[in-house]
Amino acid sequence: MSSTQHVLAVHPTAPETAPEHRLARGVCIDACFDCAQACRSGADAWLDEQVAANVRTCQRAQENCADMCLAAVSILPRLGSPGTDSGKAFMGALLEACRSACRACQEQCEPHLGFPHCRLCLQACVRCEQACTELLDSLRLTRP
Repeated sequence: MSSTQHVLAVHPTAPETAPEHRLARGVCIDACFDCAQACRSGADAWLDEQVAANVRTCQRAQENCADMCLAAVSILPRLGSPGTDSGKAFMGALLEACRSACRACQEQCEPHLGFPHCRLCLQACVRCEQACTELLDSLRLTRP
């Protein structure tokens, strides 16, 4: 059990939350954190690359994605039980925004796959987008 899974399991709302939803949320939190690290590192790596091509758009997409993923990492654990409609709506909006940032970052990294930091960033974004999708699907399954 990851530390994220453990934290979610001991939360006071854990008994009210379906185990598959807690698992999906933990996986999503971990994927968002990994994605934020890869994006932040990729954006920083551009500062040291000796390239003639304009990479600012890619760098900005990586920074935006890192910030969105860190927001998700910060907010998802404290939403508690997703049983309320307002909690579901907020979590859904957050996950959609995170998926959107990941897709935008993937699009910008795609032309730069020759750079290892961009390749790692793209891979992390794919995993994060998938984890957000799975958590969104879990939310839809737990509607009353």
